[in-house]
Amino acid sequence: MAVDSKHITTKGQQAGSERAQKKSKEANRGQPGALRRINIDAIVRKIQIDAPITRADLARSTDLSYPTVMKIGNMLLDNNVAEWVADDNQEASGRGRPASYMQMASTATHVIAISFRPTHILGATASLDGRTLRETTYPIPQTYPEILKTSHQLIKDLQQGSDSRTLGLGLSVPGQLDPSSNDLIIESPNIPAMAGHHITGDLNKITNLPTAAVSTMRALYNSEIIRGQAVGYENFAILSYYSGMGLAMACNGSYVNGANGMAGELGHLIAESGGELCGCGNRGCLETLATDLALSHAVSRNLGHTVSVDEMLELIRKSPDRFAPEIDHMLNYLAIAIGGTINIFNPQAVFLYGRLLEVNDTFLTRLKKKIPSKCLKSLASKCLVEKSKSTMIQGAALAIVEKLTSKLGSSQ
Repeated sequence: MAVDSKHITTKGQQAGSERAQKKSKEANRGQPGALRRINIDAIVRKIQIDAPITRADLARSTDLSYPTVMKIGNMLLDNNVAEWVADDNQEASGRGRPASYMQMASTATHVIAISFRPTHILGATASLDGRTLRETTYPIPQTYPEILKTSHQLIKDLQQGSDSRTLGLGLSVPGQLDPSSNDLIIESPNIPAMAGHHITGDLNKITNLPTAAVSTMRALYNSEIIRGQAVGYENFAILSYYSGMGLAMACNGSYVNGANGMAGELGHLIAESGGELCGCGNRGCLETLATDLALSHAVSRNLGHTVSVDEMLELIRKSPDRFAPEIDHMLNYLAIAIGGTINIFNPQAVFLYGRLLEVNDTFLTRLKKKIPSKCLKSLASKCLVEKSKSTMIQGAALAIVEKLTSKLGSSQ
């Protein structure tokens, strides 16, 4: 299954995955290169989700022949993309010959992931299944040349702190990327200095590392289907209410891109005519009403001075009742955003990425009670709404792994 369009399901939910793989194979009959990449993607995805795993289990769960799994597995091992791992339980039992288990590389090699945020640049070394190993943060500069310089310094810091080899660089970028033009950043409302630049090409020239970039929402999607809760779902949405608001969706197992790669700009739906000015230039967008950043503005107005999101969250953690009206106002509009998502896409689940709901479990309970009145109750009753377990930094790491494994398929 191609990483871009399908995802492998959990054990016990394999039938749909096998049908999708068969359909992909039939569509690519006579194109051995495309079929090889589909098979590699299927095996890599399964290792990322279920490692440690034997080659026999890989063959059974992907519906591929054992010789095919052997060949692809050896290729991943030879290129330091995967590695052997011991099964401690089996060795301790002393029964028979130990099976050989595989996992994505994390000792001899790693990738570096960078997530560009409105206030900072977060970087991490990561294993090739997306697990972060070591993180570091720098404040984000105001100009693009300084952003490149800071990113390069961050990469060098991470490499100096690691004994393993860097295979590539993955980027999570807020805004619209044009993949047909070397990942040109067409628009980035939250980091305007990045607009109009080829971030992957520029960092590739500086670092000489293979580089891949994805939007922040695609990064969250990548992370949720591998490291999060979306494994096994064919129709789901990830709604980010962090500094801005975005939506990533899977429809029948396929990622929804839209005509220009900008599907899911839910945050710029006008919810309060004549409301607060948004970074997009309009007023009253959901982004100005239902995000962590919007709540920090509301709390700042209550206090009479400006507080950051971090400061706001700490104040709410200590005295949630003091800011109950602001929190309820924010949750009401977040429920509207979720309700609209449920009505339009009819997902099995909506996973919420942000920080407020992490402060107090009662906030999620209050939010869930509001949702049925914002959409069709029959749809809301069948839709799971939970906090996301995905991160942009993990999604950025998985983006470069996808690029590296795709190149392996093309070179064989």
